[in-house]
Amino acid sequence: MTRILKAIPLILFLLTNCGQTEKQGEEIISFSDDNGYDTKYFTTSDGIKLRYLSSGQGPALIIQPGWMMPAEIFKFQLDKLASSFRVIVLDPRGQGLSEDSPDNNYVGRRARDIYELIEFEKIDSFILAGWSLGVLDVLYYADKFGTDKLNGLVLIDGPVTTDHEGVQQGWRNLVHDLQTNRPEFEKGFMSALFKNEQDSIFIKTLKARLSDTPTNSSFVALATHIAEPKDYSSILAKVEAPILITLAIWSFQLENYKQIKGNASIEIFQCGHALFVDDAERFNRLIIEMVSKTN
Repeated sequence: MTRILKAIPLILFLLTNCGQTEKQGEEIISFSDDNGYDTKYFTTSDGIKLRYLSSGQGPALIIQPGWMMPAEIFKFQLDKLASSFRVIVLDPRGQGLSEDSPDNNYVGRRARDIYELIEFEKIDSFILAGWSLGVLDVLYYADKFGTDKLNGLVLIDGPVTTDHEGVQQGWRNLVHDLQTNRPEFEKGFMSALFKNEQDSIFIKTLKARLSDTPTNSSFVALATHIAEPKDYSSILAKVEAPILITLAIWSFQLENYKQIKGNASIEIFQCGHALFVDDAERFNRLIIEMVSKTN
């Protein structure tokens, strides 16, 4: 557990200040595979079957979850934003109910998966959001596949630079603990997600999906950034659409984000890493406000 706490320094603050994430003594409750949303699949150009959840009608909001997390973690966006958007949340390869891909799970391939989902759904314009490691996926997408269709970019509590030694050492600790003491790793991982108490079925869903995520493909997804650290901030200069940056435990990269030129706003949350869950009302309102400014 000690190594996990060293992985990202602010996780220690969250572990000592957040409330219990589920009530004790409850039975394990089964949950459905789709939680009431439209469940769809498509097959990528390298033959991997990916699952995604969809709800609502209107402008498309496409969300890329973070490392090892399933689409269900965005339930409050699938529920509450469905009256304003068509919300689409991908299970990245090897995560949730998507097919595993241990040999092909680097950032460029994950960005191409987003591109191929957009092509599969024939979406002409969209807002693109990435959370945690997904921030790097969507920035890579903007760099390699262009921004012509982009109506907005939402970066949720993730790094804009990965060449910082503290980030690199933290990630090295994470991949070490993932492989050598996975039960303790999962405990620490879940504890850092939320500051507020969450519904027990929701937590059980996330824990089950986390436990089912293969170790090797998870290792590759993170290790690609350890092998090739990079400053992604220059990519944001290509984005003419509004940019919303929301930070909680990654707020130590605030100074890096402040260097961004153009139509970007930065919002700090006093929440766990999954700030869009802890303060879903504020997060959803910021999405709606960002879009309203462009109309």
